[in-house]
Amino acid sequence: MKETGDGMKRARRGLGWGLALAVLVPAGGASAAEVAILKSQEVAAWRPTIDALRRATASHQLTEHDLRGDRAEGERVLGGLKGRPVILVALGPLAAQLARDLLPEAPLVIGMVQDPAKLGLTGGNITGVSFSIPVRNQLAAFRLVNPRGVRIGVIYNEDNTGRLVQEALKAAGLVRLALVAKPIASDRDIPQALRALLSGEEAVDALWMPPEPLIMADESRRFLLTETLKAGKPVYGFSAALVNEGALVSNGPSFVSIGEQAGELVNRIASGEKGRIEQVVPQAELVINTKIAARLKIEIPPSALSAANKKL
Repeated sequence: MKETGDGMKRARRGLGWGLALAVLVPAGGASAAEVAILKSQEVAAWRPTIDALRRATASHQLTEHDLRGDRAEGERVLGGLKGRPVILVALGPLAAQLARDLLPEAPLVIGMVQDPAKLGLTGGNITGVSFSIPVRNQLAAFRLVNPRGVRIGVIYNEDNTGRLVQEALKAAGLVRLALVAKPIASDRDIPQALRALLSGEEAVDALWMPPEPLIMADESRRFLLTETLKAGKPVYGFSAALVNEGALVSNGPSFVSIGEQAGELVNRIASGEKGRIEQVVPQAELVINTKIAARLKIEIPPSALSAANKKL
């Protein structure tokens, strides 16, 4: 019976896209629509994404909702949207999962979600913009900026970012890098893992900080950045925010590009486009901290500097 119920739920979600589009697109062909932006919480770094989304969807009626990281608040907000012909744009895992669970018939565009498949945020009427770029491209960018840094360490939790690290281990050899991976079970394991990477037989030339929740918590993130720089080694990151905090380089998704492409997906849905709309990949953004390079006496090649989108 459970299998039958799950199948019916999937069927309803599949039908939901078409039914919602029928309501959203009037007979005259006009494409104006109601769009609800659902933020898992208020994140200052997401503002360029939301501003770009608003510019791309200026012809629609947009409302912005902060779920404040609270499921009960999310249920209240989504309850107020129930029964309305609305396109949902969900930023962050909490908003995306609540939108899927509470308004399964509404078209859903997701963003700022690291691994949508792992959270069941695929198929049916769900589309969105990836929150990552190919890991091989990231590693190649790091090698371009710091050609002498051939051994890269990474600290990760298997359940959170194991799949990403496995991809990186396979890709590293293709760009002539060696990746030394240290799995951890909790944030208490971070100091020991970092010591093993910064000294001894497995000493690395640089530390890569992927979007691993255990190392991105405020205290852990600051500890890794501070201790790695004290050891005279650079940090590689996945976002410009890390470069602002002291990483040498980041190669990650452009937050403006995420907003622009999410807006384009909203426009396609509102125009009545039929069929499955696949998730899209945002443009990459290379950011280099030249002050950190000078501090660590790293000579950045001119080709890397010219390729950078931003230099600090």
